[in-house]
Amino acid sequence: MKRQQYFQHRLQTLSALRDAVGAMRSLSAHHFRRARQALAPARTYRDEMTTLIAEIGIHQPLHAEVPAGMLVLASDLGLCGDYNSRLSRLAIDEARHHGVATVYSVGRRARGALSKESLAPHRSYDAPASLEGLSRLLVGLAQDILEDYLAAKIGSLHVISAGFEGVGHFVPLSVRILPIEPVSAAEPLQRSPYIDSNHLTMVAVREFLYISLYEILLDALAAEHGMRLTAAESALEWLDGTTVTTARRLSAARSEASTQELLDIVSGSRQRLRDGSA
Repeated sequence: MKRQQYFQHRLQTLSALRDAVGAMRSLSAHHFRRARQALAPARTYRDEMTTLIAEIGIHQPLHAEVPAGMLVLASDLGLCGDYNSRLSRLAIDEARHHGVATVYSVGRRARGALSKESLAPHRSYDAPASLEGLSRLLVGLAQDILEDYLAAKIGSLHVISAGFEGVGHFVPLSVRILPIEPVSAAEPLQRSPYIDSNHLTMVAVREFLYISLYEILLDALAAEHGMRLTAAESALEWLDGTTVTTARRLSAARSEASTQELLDIVSGSRQRLRDGSA
């Protein structure tokens, strides 16, 4: 009886896990599609901003004497394979290479590995799981980074993120987005005398930083949910196989119990017959 109860409880647990994993798979598929759909327009806008930066002739100095900053884009949710561990390893290597002193961390799952290497985040942010969460994150994140850069708290900014390479595949990337790489236009524009030159530069830099981070975050979001989709599919396959095996064991346990019950009845009947004949 205890054996049957064990298998019945296990089947109930497996069913509940399957519902949870199935729900996570559906949500990841939804957010994955939305991130991929938003990526093309974001890239188009970033290209237009790059052209504008070149036409108005923005050249930001590289403050070599100021330690670099690093932004690490990880996740808050699990069930995405080695996503966070690979990003953490690259972040640690790049931090040593560039002499990073200030770390901005998005997503709590990389913070432990960073802290063990004396790279405790200077600022921490919750990782977005949707486009709406991404937009909310980006406003504060871009402002914090730009303020620290203008105050010479960081001399440059390197972003560690995941580059999407298909569902279940990504490559950890390190990209420097500050200072802005100088780009020369074929025919530079003359700045308007009606707008302060410094104000125009600040607006252009802020918008370029914003759209650059947005594009990187979108790509990372698609990669994360792509990894989660693959992990969820593998988990569902395991759960289905384990459920079938458990159901068979429960059936066998019930058969054994029924057989034992029948044997007990037969044995009891024989014992009564022997007692009656005596």
